[in-house]
Amino acid sequence: MLQRLSRLSYKWWLALILIALGGLLALIEQRNISLPAPPSTAASGEPDYYLEDATLTRFDAAGTAHQRLETPRLTHTPDDDVTHLETPDARLVDDRGRVWFASADTGRLGANANPLKLSGDAQLEAPEQGWQINSEVLVYDADTGHAWSESEAVLRKFQQRVRGDRFDAWLDSGRMRLNGNVRGHHPPIDEDSGS
Repeated sequence: MLQRLSRLSYKWWLALILIALGGLLALIEQRNISLPAPPSTAASGEPDYYLEDATLTRFDAAGTAHQRLETPRLTHTPDDDVTHLETPDARLVDDRGRVWFASADTGRLGANANPLKLSGDAQLEAPEQGWQINSEVLVYDADTGHAWSESEAVLRKFQQRVRGDRFDAWLDSGRMRLNGNVRGHHPPIDEDSGS
C-alpha cells in the first residue's frame, strides 16, 4: 500500500491535499460560531455602529491624554450623536497629572464626546487624596474638570462616611462639596494606618 502511495504523481498528491483541506474547512464552518447580537433600536434611533472590548482615549488641545474609557461594548446612535457604554471604567486625568477613577453600570457620552454620564452604582475615586464618592448618577464635564450628581451621594474617606443630596467635585483643584441634608459618621482617624 505504501509503495502505491509513493508512486502517485504530484497532481494526485495535490488533489488529495485539496480534498483534505476542503473537508477541514467544512468541519470548521459547521461549528457555527455565534456572532454578537445586534444592538437594540432605542428611542434615539437605530445605531450606526457598535464596538466590543473598546478603549477610547480623549486628548486635550496640547495632545495630552486626559480621559480614557474602557467598555466591553459601546453603541453609537447618529440621530442624537450619543455613545452608550456598558459597564464603563474611566481614568480621568486632571491638569496636575493626577489620575481619578470612575465606573458605573452604564455610561453615555454626549455629542462631541462630552459630557460623560455614568448611571447605576456610579463611583468616583481620588486615590491620591484617599476618598471615593458613590451615587446613582455621576456626570463629568471633561472641558471644565467638573463632576457632579443631583442624586444622593456618599463620600467615604478612611472609616468616615458622609451623605448628601447632591455633590460637586472639581478635579483640577481637588475640591469636593456635599450639599443638602448632609449627615455623616465620623469615627476617630489614624491616618498612618489608613483606618
